[in-house]
Amino acid sequence: MIGMNMTRLISKIFFLFLTIALTSCEKQIFPDAADADNVTLTFTPTFRDVTRGTSVTAFKKLNVMLFDAQGNRVFDKVRTQLSSDEDFCTLSLQLTAGTYWVVAVGHSSTISATIKSPEVVQFTASEGEKLTDTFCHCSQITIGGETSTFTLPMYRAGAMIQFCLTDKSVPDNFAYFIMEYTGGSANFNPTTLEGITKSSQSERRIRNDLMIHQCYTFPYMATSGTLRMICSALSSDGTVIRQRTFDAVPVTRNRITTYTGHFFEDGDGQFTQSDFGFVVHADWDGEDVHTF
Repeated sequence: MIGMNMTRLISKIFFLFLTIALTSCEKQIFPDAADADNVTLTFTPTFRDVTRGTSVTAFKKLNVMLFDAQGNRVFDKVRTQLSSDEDFCTLSLQLTAGTYWVVAVGHSSTISATIKSPEVVQFTASEGEKLTDTFCHCSQITIGGETSTFTLPMYRAGAMIQFCLTDKSVPDNFAYFIMEYTGGSANFNPTTLEGITKSSQSERRIRNDLMIHQCYTFPYMATSGTLRMICSALSSDGTVIRQRTFDAVPVTRNRITTYTGHFFEDGDGQFTQSDFGFVVHADWDGEDVHTF
């Protein structure tokens, strides 16, 4: 009996040492591995505002995820930084030698982007959440056994639609402007910056003095497309004051589509369009203006 117990004990000790030996030979892909190298990723959150001649922070939140060559996540959960953080847009890591996908999403939503893979980023918005101006970086980096620093540019992933109401007389009880639209996407592919799921979206805006209301989308399966939009002016108690439908609203990634005209009065249904563009990657390529 003692001999059998001793044999079992020796076997357990043997397998324990075997497990330790095998584990010590494995490469750890997550941060803080003992054999990892220091890596610094610096993202570019600013662009030059050509109208003011100053630099503007393009987003307030940064979500980052890394994937190894096999597509496995390097972090347990997405890394998040806020514009109030001292090291905003600078990420210091320890990574073992190898090739990694870096996917970074910059935006200003109160929720975080879900980065599922280098080809899928999702914004699963709960009640009251908004899709904001969104920027993205997606590329492969190679760590070669030494300290590395990478400066990674961010590119706008979405399109903006804005309505400029030019009515001379506006109902006193006008409190909210709601934009409901189909044909766009709330999710996108970081490698192509194209929308990947056709969805219905709704954005609620408080009436403002400028009478300008904006929303964002990712063109579905292309860099450009069209939306069907239903815009409603509501009173504070939710009563619809005026509702108008806009068919085939053009949207293009990194461009602004503006509709301007009298919302509360019946127009002639004719639209005019003007374009202008910029060349810097973080600036809008231009604006398409339509009069309703």
